[in-house]
Amino acid sequence: MFFLSDLRDLIHVIEWDLERLKTQKVFVAMRLSWFVIQVFIFARAISLIVRQLTGVNYYEFYLLGVYVSILYSTSISRGYVIADEFDDGIVEYHLSLPIKRNIFVLGRILGCSLAALLFTLPMMLIVLIAVNALNLTGLLVSMIMAYIFSIGVVGLVILVVLNVKSTDATDILFGTIDAILVRLSSIFYPLPIIQAIGIAPYYYAALFNPLTSIADFIRLLFIPEFTLYTVSPYALVLYILGFSIGMIVLAMEHYTKKLEAGGWK
Repeated sequence: MFFLSDLRDLIHVIEWDLERLKTQKVFVAMRLSWFVIQVFIFARAISLIVRQLTGVNYYEFYLLGVYVSILYSTSISRGYVIADEFDDGIVEYHLSLPIKRNIFVLGRILGCSLAALLFTLPMMLIVLIAVNALNLTGLLVSMIMAYIFSIGVVGLVILVVLNVKSTDATDILFGTIDAILVRLSSIFYPLPIIQAIGIAPYYYAALFNPLTSIADFIRLLFIPEFTLYTVSPYALVLYILGFSIGMIVLAMEHYTKKLEAGGWK
């Protein structure tokens, strides 16, 4: 059963990750400055090249894809913090806390995901202002879906970290996973264009990629005229929910067992 004391413990664990975010103000400011340059200079340059070649305005499509790629990479890095904790001995400290293991693991996943969402929220606002699509309802819906997606990514990271048990190997593996998942998605290339290329494995990999689902859902919210789609928004939401619920259940079960058995060593 879930008691009020469990809820209090869960909030405290979430606060752990949010407090660590506060120590990164300089990094956040530097990352945000670079993002502004990317939005207002590099993105316009890329869009200009695409427009000259195809006559299509690529700017809005590209910007929302950039936001999703940053949300994804930030979620990866927030989850990856746990790998460093194994090396730094912080896990032993956590095990000494009077908190249920499942509550602790759930709090870490929700906390890392919330930190990733807050880290990328200013970038989302910049993108929406740049594409002139800022509205409160769309912003709230996109934040909820971005948070759910981030939970799934953090859960995926935890699964990988606990099985690899090596920060060097994890670095290489995540670099590979990141390169594959981002490119096999509609983050930067519209899905109908990928389909038109005629490489079926590429198309189906992009179609079932969760990054494609969250990128196209957010585009449907703010720039529906740029999304040539055969997949309904309900299907996109269900797919993101399924991905995140599956990852959080697997990560909680795996993480809890590793903690109880000392299997993180």
